[in-house]
Amino acid sequence: MKIENKNFWEKEEVIATQDMTTFISDLEKFMFESSAKRYSNFGEIKQIKAFGCGTGREVKGIATFFKPKKIIASDISENMIKKCNENLKSWGIDSITETLVLDAKDFTNVKDRFQLATVLNSMLTYVAAREDRLKIFENIHQILVPNGVIIGAVHNQVGVPAKTIYFKLRSLFSIFLGEKVGNRYTGFKGFKVAGYYYTKKGLIKDLAQIGFKDIEIYSMEEYFALDGRKYDRKKGYNNLIFIASK
Repeated sequence: MKIENKNFWEKEEVIATQDMTTFISDLEKFMFESSAKRYSNFGEIKQIKAFGCGTGREVKGIATFFKPKKIIASDISENMIKKCNENLKSWGIDSITETLVLDAKDFTNVKDRFQLATVLNSMLTYVAAREDRLKIFENIHQILVPNGVIIGAVHNQVGVPAKTIYFKLRSLFSIFLGEKVGNRYTGFKGFKVAGYYYTKKGLIKDLAQIGFKDIEIYSMEEYFALDGRKYDRKKGYNNLIFIASK
């Protein structure tokens, strides 16, 4: 069943898949450590904006790792935020966290400034239109302090064989499709949502266009290779992770 992005994340069965008890993945720890190291020459990361926070799993990880003074966490889904608020209270971090029901492309609040913005859980994969993804990057650039850091993950056009072939075939028509080569329906629990899968080159282009600098992007193979491991793209997730500075 095809469904709009917001309606998808309001579904009870979809929310249940996000309400996990593991708080910091190895990938997230790597990104957290990298962002802290990047910003260490300018101060500590004490104010953080988390986009697409879902039920709050990543917020718990952020609070545990950074011990910030303030987190503002937002999500497009009212039901996600409701569950997130319950979790934040049970974890004892509701006092430092403000939650908002908000589409990331509409977040233009310049009252607060953040040292770190997170776009985890492949949130941008569910933003099908490039102009909307660019608007989100623009909003993030605006709310970061000078040298503030953005981290995130997106789905990669290179992955399991079927997906890789799908995008290679679409790329043959790039003269007609342009950047829409990366569009594909995604989702789970029987629902199909319009989405977008990045290439490394395309992600660098979008971040740089907004003005981000010192852009680092890693495929899963490249991330695993950092400590000598091999990655089997036939079995695992095939995200691109990114780190960049304002």
